[in-house]
Amino acid sequence: MTLPDSPSTSIFCDWLDVTAPPSEEQRLRSTVGPMICAAGGSKRDEDVYEINGSIVKLMAKRGWFRLSFSGASIRMLEGTGYWEGILAEIGIGPHRVTRLDAAQDLALDGADAIAALESSYPRGEVRLSQRPIKVTEMLCTRPDGRRTGTWYAGHRSGAEVTCRVYDKAQQLLDTRGESVPPRTRAELTVRKGVGPTLRDAVQPERIFWHYMAPAILQRPSDVPEWSSGWAEGWTMERIELLPYQSLKRRIETSPELAALIELADSMGPSGRQMALRLIEKRFRQAEGLDSLPDSALAASSAGS
Repeated sequence: MTLPDSPSTSIFCDWLDVTAPPSEEQRLRSTVGPMICAAGGSKRDEDVYEINGSIVKLMAKRGWFRLSFSGASIRMLEGTGYWEGILAEIGIGPHRVTRLDAAQDLALDGADAIAALESSYPRGEVRLSQRPIKVTEMLCTRPDGRRTGTWYAGHRSGAEVTCRVYDKAQQLLDTRGESVPPRTRAELTVRKGVGPTLRDAVQPERIFWHYMAPAILQRPSDVPEWSSGWAEGWTMERIELLPYQSLKRRIETSPELAALIELADSMGPSGRQMALRLIEKRFRQAEGLDSLPDSALAASSAGS
């Protein structure tokens, strides 16, 4: 064991990148986007959704389509019950997990963690998988005179398995001015070559301990072994959103509509009515709606 035992959190997924072929783009945009909005998120632009300050990216590049979830967005989606539903939508089509981060927070002073790792690996190399990887550090001196910061294994290398251990309490103090009790985060990053799956994004404990023990932490005795094929035959329950639910949520949370309302108000008392007429005109001009009679529009509005 390298780091000393200390009370800790459960293992959590702290980043996920998934790629899919271009043929999946339309389907994933039309299913994943509404679920992010249903979870309280909003669409910032064509490729970016924001949920309580955290980011989800849906980006098309030549030859592939990528979905990227930050750790904070994952925890928001987990808290609202939409995380597994989103993964289920991704999982029904061809896809590949290209990056997955799994982490654990320890009730341990970051300076103690850095000192323990330096003592254990004085030659600057550590073995998380088959090949040893180089250790680098980014440290500072605290007011109490102790060195703390981030200890990296495989940073900016081509390794498929890397990790970092850092003083989370110091990071929160530096970035947010937030003072919390001593906290160290141990975070594993695995890439496509080792075969991470969507199941690892829901249940990251196995893959975390497979690589982090015994080099960084001591593995608990009750954690089953991990293998790249352990997700075979595993399924997740899909979430079926009614079209009205998706439409209502996207309208209610749309930053573009909020901006249009603000612009309309700047035009005076009649600004909102003018904006509504322009929106109605745009709907009438849309394919399949240009011939919709006024009575049908009125009935639809009354029914909602």
